[in-house]
Amino acid sequence: MDVDTRRIGRECIGFRVRMLNRMITSIYDDALAEVGLKTSQFNLLVSVSNREPARPAELAKILEMDESTLSRNVERMCAKGWLILKPEQDRRSHLIRVTDSGRELIRKGFPAWEKAQDEVGHRLGADSLTALSSVLGKLKK
Repeated sequence: MDVDTRRIGRECIGFRVRMLNRMITSIYDDALAEVGLKTSQFNLLVSVSNREPARPAELAKILEMDESTLSRNVERMCAKGWLILKPEQDRRSHLIRVTDSGRELIRKGFPAWEKAQDEVGHRLGADSLTALSSVLGKLKK
């Protein structure tokens, strides 16, 4: 094999970003576990709350998420009573809303989120947080 797999392992940006994502997600998941949420669920609740009512296609674009993945997550969260789908007037699409139960989870999860936010911020430091924001801005379409 003439492919330098060691170089790929050392230099792959995609690998490093996925590892960073898993490490940071783990910190948030550990903190949010006390209220029975995962980071992805908390982020979805907050994102819907901030855009209510939210259209699935717009939400998927904002979250950089595949629409089918978003749909599965929304269905699961509807089954738990955290989100609700309301048909639009034309009945061809739906709007997503946070239920009272979902809002309560956001309220209960907020201190855990703050704890994780502080921990990640402390570990990364101000310079890394600034760089992270800059990188995200450069890659956004």
